[in-house]
Amino acid sequence: MEDFGLAREHREFRDVFRRFVTDRVAPLAERGEREHRFPREVYDVLRDGGFLAPNFPEEVGGGGGDLLTGCIYYEELTRASAGVSAGVFAHQHLAAGPILRFGSEEQRREFLAPALRGERIGAFGLTEPDAGSDIRGIKTQARRDGDDWVLNGSKLYITNGTIADFMLVAARTGATRSAEALTVFLVETSDPGVGPRELAKVGNHSSSTAFVSLEDVRVPSHRVLGALGQGLGMLKATLTEGRILVANRGLGIAQEAYELILRYAGERQAFGRSIGSFQAVAFKIADMAARIDAVRLMIYRAARLRMAGDDCIREASMAKYLASELAVRVAADALLLHGGAGYMEEMKVARLYRDAPEAWIGEGTNEIQLGVIARSLGLH
Repeated sequence: MEDFGLAREHREFRDVFRRFVTDRVAPLAERGEREHRFPREVYDVLRDGGFLAPNFPEEVGGGGGDLLTGCIYYEELTRASAGVSAGVFAHQHLAAGPILRFGSEEQRREFLAPALRGERIGAFGLTEPDAGSDIRGIKTQARRDGDDWVLNGSKLYITNGTIADFMLVAARTGATRSAEALTVFLVETSDPGVGPRELAKVGNHSSSTAFVSLEDVRVPSHRVLGALGQGLGMLKATLTEGRILVANRGLGIAQEAYELILRYAGERQAFGRSIGSFQAVAFKIADMAARIDAVRLMIYRAARLRMAGDDCIREASMAKYLASELAVRVAADALLLHGGAGYMEEMKVARLYRDAPEAWIGEGTNEIQLGVIARSLGLH
């Protein structure tokens, strides 16, 4: 693989982590796929290998890497398993990330430190039955009761929902749809009133996805993340960087599917020659290679803008949009070019084909991304 302008430390991290994922993570992921569960031992394996939080600061227990490190990390992890990658992403970026940026010292000690050691698993409770990309449409209510807050509502499609020890919950602390009416709370999932229920999915079988009910859940006031009414700003900040990182999940699916069909096209014989020697096959694989390189450059551009402190909302949405389209297109073409073999469950390309459509949805649908891009162009 070309270096795409990566520094030496990024290239070395990619090479070492790729071998680690192949040797240590992939076997656990394959078992999780068969058993339709997230293999929690992945956290121990990643921690012991020094790969649990590579793009978190060293002073809080991370690896000290930057956003590009995170991009490489999620691409390589997704190549082994999109489901495992989804669980780790929800734990690290969606749950631990906001605590790092907005949490108090007490909250960092109680939640962030054990999360980065893999001792406590986190989840991010944003989406609801009637609200997802429309953050202002959140209906979960939080009302003050003495020194506590009492939460009532429900969350849907929550990654890690049935395995999490704690969950960040976005709830309405005001009666209006205004930005000041939304607050994020740190909720212990063992508290009375928290009810997770596992959901069955088309793909990403090695991840936990849940419906979570919240019935009179009492949350102490010291578990308000940041300050009252700051929830919308925190969520937007988390989602912008998240789109850059999650784009690498789509990229990872495409890269893995491409490498599988490239190898297969050289091995599979038809009419006395390898199928890769036929123009119809060769051109499809060449198109995959071109698009994968283009999307990786787009993602890295967005990451570098973010690292430089520049506004990159448009570039993040472009990267996420193009990566998700790439994942679905390349996975489908790779399965097709495998012929009958590609339709067999024992073939990894079949799993990639099932997993790919989720890339259209996570961190905002493609229509949401196009809306962000259109607004940045002054179109509405």
